[in-house]
Parts: sequence; structure tokens; C-alpha cells
Amino acid sequence: MTQHSSRQIFSGPQKYAAVALAACCALVAQTPSINSGGIIDAASSSVGRPISAGNIVSIYGTNLASQVALADSVPLSTSLSNVSVSFNGINAALQFVAPGQINAQIPWNVLPAGQNGTVNAVVTSNGRSSAPEPVVVNQFGPGVYQATVGGVQHAFAINATDPTSQRYGSFAAQTGSVGSYPAFPAQVNDILLIYAGGLGAVDTPMATGAAPTTTVNTTTRPTVLINNVPAGFLFAGLSPGYPGVYQVNIRVPQVAAGVTLPFQIQIGGITSTASTTIAVQ
Repeated sequence: MTQHSSRQIFSGPQKYAAVALAACCALVAQTPSINSGGIIDAASSSVGRPISAGNIVSIYGTNLASQVALADSVPLSTSLSNVSVSFNGINAALQFVAPGQINAQIPWNVLPAGQNGTVNAVVTSNGRSSAPEPVVVNQFGPGVYQATVGGVQHAFAINATDPTSQRYGSFAAQTGSVGSYPAFPAQVNDILLIYAGGLGAVDTPMATGAAPTTTVNTTTRPTVLINNVPAGFLFAGLSPGYPGVYQVNIRVPQVAAGVTLPFQIQIGGITSTASTTIAVQ
């Protein structure tokens, strides 16, 4: 029996049909696709956590962008490296794009004020659009930004107590535990500045992608818990210079010492994950 090679040689009409088929498949392969459940809060980076309007979210999928690109100016643009993202047809502001991940700010006006609901996210890359991916947008989706080192999720809780102290501007974490960043355990009555996401509506309307130039407060006051003990509240609002990022200032309460105490934000009946930690001595 004669064995035939699996390799095929095309000529004439067959050749052009094969070329057209290959081109079609290439287009399909490059169409962006959002993973099911692949839109998550960028602050906590936890699957299944609530997200809210104005939130920075991470979108995971395939063929989302042809290359890595970072936004280099504020206000953030709605297009970056031929990539755009929409929620219910409203363009998001883009912080970062890559083939497998996009960081974007959900439009502030994606839903009427005070409402929760499901919206459809679509990624468009080089003229090709993904299938819509549904995502629930709540009024609140609290999360604390963190630096994960050695499996420990260190809260972006920055000491702002005494500008003359070596602890000023450091992470409230065990000394030397946050890589090359300065870190010292917090002390009772220290003032900490926390970077957070998903704290809901603010008292000054903001354009999507814009950063505040004046003081902008949240309309609902959050509670910060350190090892389940409420901290002294000083301020909650949008962080200057960072679109979609909130800032909460607190005073450390009397708590038992520990190097990985749970550090959480509670607002609108929702509490951020307990896996984010700080150190207190």
C-alpha cells in the first residue's frame, strides 16, 4: 500500500481557498476574549470580590492587546495602543494593557447613582471586539491595595505620623519584609495613609480617568479594622494624582502586637478581605 504524506500541495483555486482559510483563522485567533469571571478588583486582586463604579479593575483574557503599554499621563485616555474597553457602551479609562491583562477604570456613570446592576464589558483591540462579558457593579467594592512579598499581602498603609522619623513614609509592616521598600511596624496612635479602591460615590463629580485637584470626600464614611478593632477615622476620599484610587487616613487603635494583623475596610455592609495585613508593635 502506498503511504501518502499528510502534507498537501495546493494549486489554482485550491491554493487561494487555503490562503483565505488561513487568513480567516488568523483573524479569529486574534480576536480578544475576556475570561469568564475575569474582571476583578485591582486593589485586592481577589476573584469574586465586589466592584463598583469608578473602581480600577483588572481584566484577564487572551489577545486583549498586541503589546504591553502603560498610560503616561493623567487624565487617563480611553484608548491605549489601539485598545479600548467599554462597560454598557461607555468607554473606560485605561491604565495598562497587555495581551493577557488590562487595568481600567470603570466609568463613574456606568449605572444611575445609588444603583447596583449587571453591565457588559467589551474589549476592542486593533478593530476586533470581544464577546460581551457580564459583570455585577455594586455601589461599593472595598479593597486595600497591597504588596505581596513572600506570600504575605502587605497593605499599602503608609506611616504619616512624624516627618522627622525614619518610619515616616514607610509601610506599616515587619521591618525588611516588603522587599526594597522601607517598612517598620506601626505603633498605637500612629497616623496611617491607606490606598484603597471601591469606596463608592464622592461629593464632587469626577470625569472617568481624571484625578482630583482639590479635596474630594466619599459620601459614605468607611470603617477601618485592624485585627477587628475599629481605627480612629480621619479622612476618606479620592487620592490626589491617582485616578480611581481612594485614600483613607486613620489613627492606629489599641491592639495586641503582631506582624501580620488583618487589615480591612468596611463600607456599605461589605468588608474587604482579611488576607491583607499590617504589623503593629
